[in-house]
Amino acid sequence: MKKNIVLFAIMTASQLSFALEIHQIRISEISSGAINVSLDTEATELYYFHSSRSQVSGNTITIEAFYIEGFGSTIAYLNNNFEIPINPKRRMVYQLKVRVFYTTLRVLPNSGNLQDQWAGYFSTPLSAPTFLTNPSEDNPINFKVQNPNPGFINIGSQKMTLDIFDDSGKIIETQKIQENIDFSHLPDGLYYFRFGNENAYKTIPVFLKK
Repeated sequence: MKKNIVLFAIMTASQLSFALEIHQIRISEISSGAINVSLDTEATELYYFHSSRSQVSGNTITIEAFYIEGFGSTIAYLNNNFEIPINPKRRMVYQLKVRVFYTTLRVLPNSGNLQDQWAGYFSTPLSAPTFLTNPSEDNPINFKVQNPNPGFINIGSQKMTLDIFDDSGKIIETQKIQENIDFSHLPDGLYYFRFGNENAYKTIPVFLKK
């Protein structure tokens, strides 16, 4: 069964409004050695896909997509897919960075006018549904995590599983949790916590500083 992760790009109030925006990102497993990142964009004017480039460096995936402006006044929507060569079965946390640019036919895809960008985390093996953005009404995993964190998190009355990954994305600990999490035994540093219940998964960065 194909597993999908849907990532919704949330714009903060401090961000500017651009003509070309990221609407939605979906991640799916397409083979034992690759995932597909499906990018939905929208613009206030007609536009076309020009080119792209992607890079995997450690546990960071960067995708840059370049578009050219068209002619017309109709709001346009595009979907583009990018095959990323990572093992979807490996237990890892990845940071995904996506940037979209306007460019021209005469400009090589090494520069452009940045229009929108998104960054978030996902973990493999892929599990659906997984929420990587701020908590919402559709996300049952809706507690807040303090950062930096002294080594304690209160999740209320929820029963969950917790996978803890180190700063390289490798799993170091798995446990079942309820109400309180004590991870003060770990050294100070950056970790990725994947919380899960029977309905959803959520992966977030946690900065431990005792």
